[in-house]
Formats: sequence, structure tokens, C-alpha cells
Amino acid sequence: MSNSDTPTYKRQDVPLALVIAGDETLLRAVAKAALTAQVLLAECTVADATNTAATMKPLVIVVPERIYATDPQSYDDLARDVQAGLLRVSDVGEDHAGLENQLIALMMEAESRRDH
Repeated sequence: MSNSDTPTYKRQDVPLALVIAGDETLLRAVAKAALTAQVLLAECTVADATNTAATMKPLVIVVPERIYATDPQSYDDLARDVQAGLLRVSDVGEDHAGLENQLIALMMEAESRRDH
């Protein structure tokens, strides 16, 4: 088989939401919303956030408000750099009602930015 006959791999972007430093309650809530929104879910630590986001290119980055508050500019910059929506959520034990709608809206905005 010559090189011209070899199939070319084309990267397919998979819709992904990335949760940074989420607790079990948040992960369950985002997982439920992600299932409905038909988006994969990944999680990482604060220390791994930059590398994980750069590698995975999530449509939405989900970060607890208490974590976001430690360095707001860095999280805003990270979301901008990977062209993702940034979803700041209430702290541990809080009601995450409306998460699904917020996730879907931010995904649509991010997809629109990436298409242009």
C-alpha cells in the first residue's frame, strides 16, 4: 500500500465538559446533566487543570465557586484560551438545579465561537 492509499486520520472533536476539583455531589449533578446534553465528562485536579483543558479542549469547564474564587483570572484565561464556556457552580451540598440548561447553553456558545 502506498502512502497515498493509507487512510488519513482526522481528529474528531468530542463534546466534553471538564470538572475541575469537583466533589462527589457536583460530579453526580454534572454527570446527570452531561448525559442529557450528550456530552462526555472528564474531571481533574486544580494542579492538572491547565494541561487537561489544553489536551482535551472541553466545550465547558465546570468549577466550584470556592475554587474559582482562589484565582478568578486564571480560570477566566483558561476558558478563553481553549474557547470553552466557564460554568461556576455553588459550593458543596448546594442544589444544582438548572445545571443542565446552563451546561447546554454554554456548550452551544462555545461551539459557535469555535466555528468562526
